Amino acid sequence: MTINNVYTKEQVHQVVEEVLRKLDITTASRQEPEHLDNSIPQQSSPGTKMTLSVQEAAGLIGISKPKMYELLRSNEIPSIHVGKKIVIIRQALLDWLSKGENYGKKAC
Repeated sequence: MTINNVYTKEQVHQVVEEVLRKLDITTASRQEPEHLDNSIPQQSSPGTKMTLSVQEAAGLIGISKPKMYELLRSNEIPSIHVGKKIVIIRQALLDWLSKGENYGKKAC
């Protein structure tokens, strides 16, 4: 027997805020290296980068790449075009997620 849970808007907001808080804590706890040598390629994960590719952003919030492109085309999520590449500022994506009320309706 399965039980379907129905969550209030308040409960959903609390969960989203908690996830965002945990993301900020894990990002803040990592220390940046003191000296960066630009001649050596730097490796970083989507959780530490300031910008994300379309694929990384879609994966981070759990939607398909085509859906992410749709949101970018409709200017729901701000992005930057660098040549042919689309770059999404991580904080802008997190801000979009934390807006609240209708982010789920527009993303689905």
